[in-house]
Amino acid sequence: MAIKRQDWGLSQRGLKDAARHREKIREFIQKNIADIISDASIITRKKGQIVKVPIRGLKSYRFVFRRESSGGTGMGQGNGEKGDVIGRQPIHGQPGQPGDQPGVDFLETEIDIEELIDMMLEDLGLPNLKKKAFTETAIPKGWKYDSIEKTGIIAHLDKKRTLKEAVKRTAAFVGELMKKTGHSEEVCRRALAIARGDLVRAEKILKERKLEEEVDDFIPLFSEDLRYRTLERDVEYQSNAVVLAMMDVSGSMGTMKKYLARSFFFWLVEFLRQIYNHVQIRFIAHTTEAKLVDEHEFFHKGESGGTFCHSAYDLAIHLAETEYSPSRWNIYPFHFSDGEDFDPLKTVASVKRLMQMGINMLGYGEIRADLYTTSHLMETFAEELHIKKRHLYETDFEIFFGTDESTPFVGAVLKDKSHVYLALKEFLKKDRPF
Repeated sequence: MAIKRQDWGLSQRGLKDAARHREKIREFIQKNIADIISDASIITRKKGQIVKVPIRGLKSYRFVFRRESSGGTGMGQGNGEKGDVIGRQPIHGQPGQPGDQPGVDFLETEIDIEELIDMMLEDLGLPNLKKKAFTETAIPKGWKYDSIEKTGIIAHLDKKRTLKEAVKRTAAFVGELMKKTGHSEEVCRRALAIARGDLVRAEKILKERKLEEEVDDFIPLFSEDLRYRTLERDVEYQSNAVVLAMMDVSGSMGTMKKYLARSFFFWLVEFLRQIYNHVQIRFIAHTTEAKLVDEHEFFHKGESGGTFCHSAYDLAIHLAETEYSPSRWNIYPFHFSDGEDFDPLKTVASVKRLMQMGINMLGYGEIRADLYTTSHLMETFAEELHIKKRHLYETDFEIFFGTDESTPFVGAVLKDKSHVYLALKEFLKKDRPF
């Protein structure tokens, strides 16, 4: 007798290899996430879309034993001491110089943008699971029907549901008569109509065969069939947290500067929408004048002209006074500029006034992507607001911060694409004194 058994070993190995490959890709993305998120092909992608991430070839290292026929005894025979260098990687050409070595091939892997955001949240250590408890306000919208009850006032009678209950009860009565008397459904319905819905009387009519009376189709309606709709107040819950995204779009903000600013705000908006269900985001673009714009215009439209940074803060103050009272709202303004401000002292005055209103935090990012910037608003902030400065992550990335609740200020100087991720880390850090 032959026994055949299906061998799933190869199939299971394939599944394990695929899972291992996915894990290696995930590790690569997490290790290089600072460079990946600043890729131009990802910025402005919408939630739910697939993005392509360039990755180097992933190598799986293993021992390769030399064949006996090729010579050698399997152990080293030459001279050498412990710690001697036995080989070096070839040196490639520097940027702007020729090289004599082949390049590294890149492959593209597809990943959902939401999964990429989850990786970033995991790396940043943001409260993705324990969401911040923003207070919400219930705004009355009117009244709505909530549920169906068996009691109520006649004005709330649900005629459709009542009729359905009556039809169900009639069908049950007809079925009971058919079972007890053996008559057809049509005859039982006629008897029930003659008896005006009385089950006992209908059974008696069928037994005595008194079906001569002319009667129209009839569906009996009992008090138990009545259904009433209940009303409750309809409210809309609005978050008491607002983020004011403010960006300099003046002529001094070149293509690279606007790209870095939009990169930061793109990921900030995605983070907020991923973590918090109810948070309002208002977009402000400014040159010498500031104005409220929609999200698409904020991320795509470019302008020219001079720069009055105080105009953005003045508009933020106006919103706090008219729409978002600091006594009821958590307010988080974020402003990005290249520091080219025509009247920096006036901007400092507006910033002080905004902080005195009781906002939760003010974030300012200054982009110095070229060597031609002549005015640095951040230096004025540091001097006038008495904020501290330090270098982080062993790079030229600079961070400025207040030390108490009276100065809820966090600033960052961005000089290249890698600083976007570092700025996100600092602006969204949880352990702050304010």
